[in-house]
Amino acid sequence: MARSRARMLAVVAAAALAFTAAGTQAGAQAGGRGGHGPGQADPPTKVVIIVVDALSKEIVEKYDMRNVEALMKDGVDTPNGYLGHTGSVTVVTHNVVTTGATPKHMGWTTEGYRDVDGLLGAPGGLYITSNFGRAQMAPLQQAAGYPHLSDYLDDTGKVFTVSPKGYAAYGLSGPGSANTSTITFGSKTCPVPGSNPPATTRHRAPTGWNVPAYFSADCGSRWVVARDTGYDTIQYPAQLYPATDDRYVVGHDPAHQGGDVWATDAVLEIMKQEGHGWSGIFVSLPGVDKAAHMWGSVNDPEGATPGYDAMTHMKYATETADAQVGRIMDALKASGDLDNSLVVLTADHGSVAAADGHFHGDFEPENDYGYYNWYYGSPLNDVPYLRPQDALLPLINGTDDGTGTTNIGFSYSDSSLNVWLKNQSSANLDEAAAIMENLPDVTAVWRRDGDHYDRVSAVRWNRMGSGGERSWFARKAQELVDTQAADYGPDLIATLPDDTTYSVLGDHGGIQRATQQIPIVFAGANMSDKDLREEVLSVDIMPTILRAMGIPSTYPMDGIAYDLPTLRKRDH
Repeated sequence: MARSRARMLAVVAAAALAFTAAGTQAGAQAGGRGGHGPGQADPPTKVVIIVVDALSKEIVEKYDMRNVEALMKDGVDTPNGYLGHTGSVTVVTHNVVTTGATPKHMGWTTEGYRDVDGLLGAPGGLYITSNFGRAQMAPLQQAAGYPHLSDYLDDTGKVFTVSPKGYAAYGLSGPGSANTSTITFGSKTCPVPGSNPPATTRHRAPTGWNVPAYFSADCGSRWVVARDTGYDTIQYPAQLYPATDDRYVVGHDPAHQGGDVWATDAVLEIMKQEGHGWSGIFVSLPGVDKAAHMWGSVNDPEGATPGYDAMTHMKYATETADAQVGRIMDALKASGDLDNSLVVLTADHGSVAAADGHFHGDFEPENDYGYYNWYYGSPLNDVPYLRPQDALLPLINGTDDGTGTTNIGFSYSDSSLNVWLKNQSSANLDEAAAIMENLPDVTAVWRRDGDHYDRVSAVRWNRMGSGGERSWFARKAQELVDTQAADYGPDLIATLPDDTTYSVLGDHGGIQRATQQIPIVFAGANMSDKDLREEVLSVDIMPTILRAMGIPSTYPMDGIAYDLPTLRKRDH
């Protein structure tokens, strides 16, 4: 059953009243932090959020990620939890996690965006959100009006966000304040030592918001990593999204490692430099996502690819991400901060592995990797993408905006299909929906109607592979697509089966179990090993953190605040 905003606000309000009645929020009623009852552990004063990009529960199990599994075993796990929204993409979920807002209430819903209110330019412009930096994302966040977790924490200590992906970093951090820092990668040109005539090479260097001086962007700094390296991955299927530098891949220079190691080194440097003076550290690790896109997620052929670089594959990526989780936990223990830090381990989405016959992208060399599979249209913040995959041509060629040209303003295709029309008349929406219904492997088509989507096609149950997939669709499809029902979101959405993508062989974005079933774990801060059996969602993370810390919310959230079971203090 879909969780409505009204229901969630009511639950949060009721939980807050119960929390106060129990005496655990007495301090919060006066505007301060909450107290705790006799024998209860003190509430945490710090928060660490670790987002492992594309980490599904399936990936954790297949690749035996022992540090992640240890947190799931020893902390408060959520075995029935799942992501809970679409688009199930990086640029959306990082913002969901630290706001408690669903996509329909947070300013954008997936990688496409219609600027209805003219926040970035002329009203109605179409944009790619994964190209957003702080200058583009902050106006949307501020217009929506919600605070980020950093806004609640920055009065008691500094808050730091680290991610090699800029749009992930700015989603987690929010617009920023004087007491917050966001550290990500930008571009830098450095001279080649000893070159004659003088030559330069491109690198990645720290940039962001209030970047501490100890993250030097000088050429030769540990924090500057190689660009334009190449990893011998211009081969099937990795040529759609090859590794080209050390932004997401660790790299072979031990003094300038990138990717997950760079991000974790930055977290440890913050702990070293700031001592106990921080109240929040949020980090996103991109390596698993990169490998999953390149090699088809859990279908990665690994050593079967000739001339491959093991560093780009799933086995290396999962081992590396798992090791970084262990390093962060070890550093918290060593500093003495673990007992007063709430650690949240989660993912921004999982990963669908396209099966034979269910990949509907193109592989032509001129297709500029996978971007022409992902995007169709002329977004205002990128180059035109006007060479769609063959599977999408009936939609592109079969619609008319009234001037004799296609009515598709923009489409974003991943493990779902998302379409924004130029002319949004009812007749044009009907025309496009009828075409989408007959595209390869489409299971249903949904048309936005105010704050929800109406299913406007029959459900193609025969295109689903198992009873489990059909049951998931029946229980969750409506709930998941409705989270995108905003005027800036897609006009039409087509859902796809569990094993289907239109973009690259390992992708996400849709309702599939593989992209929705992610870990959501609460650890540290004297957490018990008793699991939450409720269907905890990503949107519940923020209100649950505030509840655990005894901090009253100042803005309505879409998520539910859960009580986290903690170990009781010994009575003295």
